[in-house]
Amino acid sequence: MLAFYRNLAKLTRTASKLAGKKGTDLPGKVLRKVNDNVLTKLASDFDEIVFVTGTNGKTTTSNLIGHTLRSAGENFINNFEGANMLDGIISTFAIQGRNNTKLAIIEIDEGSIKRVMKYITPTKFVINNFFRDQIDRFGEIDTLIATIGEQLEGKQIQLILNSDDPFVTRLSKYGEDNIYFGIAKEAYQFSDFGISESKFCPNCGMELIYDHVHYSQLGFYHCSKCDFEHQSVKYEVTKATVEPFINMSINNGEVIETKLAGDYNIYNLLAAYSLLKELGLSEDKIKKGLGTYTPTNGRMQSISFANGSTVLLNLAKNPAGLNASLAIANSIKEEINYLLVLNDNGADGIDISWIWDTDFDILLGQNINNIVCSGKRAKELALRLKYCGVNANVVVNEAIPEAVAKLKSYNEKYAIAIPNYTALVETQRELEK
Repeated sequence: MLAFYRNLAKLTRTASKLAGKKGTDLPGKVLRKVNDNVLTKLASDFDEIVFVTGTNGKTTTSNLIGHTLRSAGENFINNFEGANMLDGIISTFAIQGRNNTKLAIIEIDEGSIKRVMKYITPTKFVINNFFRDQIDRFGEIDTLIATIGEQLEGKQIQLILNSDDPFVTRLSKYGEDNIYFGIAKEAYQFSDFGISESKFCPNCGMELIYDHVHYSQLGFYHCSKCDFEHQSVKYEVTKATVEPFINMSINNGEVIETKLAGDYNIYNLLAAYSLLKELGLSEDKIKKGLGTYTPTNGRMQSISFANGSTVLLNLAKNPAGLNASLAIANSIKEEINYLLVLNDNGADGIDISWIWDTDFDILLGQNINNIVCSGKRAKELALRLKYCGVNANVVVNEAIPEAVAKLKSYNEKYAIAIPNYTALVETQRELEK
């Protein structure tokens, strides 16, 4: 029967691609029509199923893990195309699965955990961070984390947790043999990303006391009233530089040189490293894999234009992610341009009020000539920039192809392109033309 499901999925994917679609979700949708419990069947022979989640960085983390395992010659499946909801995950198991494949690395949308865990339970769960994201779809952070906790409880899942994030550490009581990772206090000085999420103890509600803050709510903390605190870590970044690519040492080991820019990616690299070590991969294989990974999926992807300009493309879909993306240019001294793209489709969350929580004052210290605003809510972006008072020429064009053409008409050496979720694919396609 498994062969039937796999063949049907492959035929459906082929048909979807012939129709001009990506073919990542439709096979899963079709298989669910045949058997609602198909995911349980497809995953039944796997020895290790690893879920990777977090509001920001889960795709990069999952792809770092997948790239490293692939470079090491390991046999596994991975939804590297980012189809991280139920149908996409079913498609991954059906299309990539083989009888001798025993390891699955599955990026999972934090809002889909309850639905997916109705059918399968992971053996390990990597959780990187929680920031406020798509309020109208997920609800506030407390609601989301409580829902995830309900799914983890009593399942004997090993949790691999970012100890620097109190929202993540809050889930530790639901895991078994938990592993923690984090960044040492003096390892790296992050840019000021502005917004801070709630810093109150999840156990008793008292305000957390911070000994050190990396950015937002990430850092070293403890509660003055109860025993909730930053956990001792097994894997720790002890030194990091970003010039513009990340070089970092973990547990005072040899420097890992990477091709990833954006200092927030230190956490994604560390999360990937922690999981790979727990899977038993050697230090040399991990170092090689992490060091050769190059983004191609709109997460700190570098694209060159015919005129010699370079654009850094990075997805951002919430205040913390957009703050981090805006801060990328803090280290660029040359004149730069921006392309900001904002949609409000269902997958984005139709509530775009989060752009007013974003710290656009980050732009005030940068050498910006032009900012092109695009997408369905381009005008709201331009209004937000007006209230920020940024000194740049602001252009509004809702049509993404025309906005990208405008960006390409400029001659500055560097540009930063930041689309949100449903704007990413079209923006990437137009930039790469």
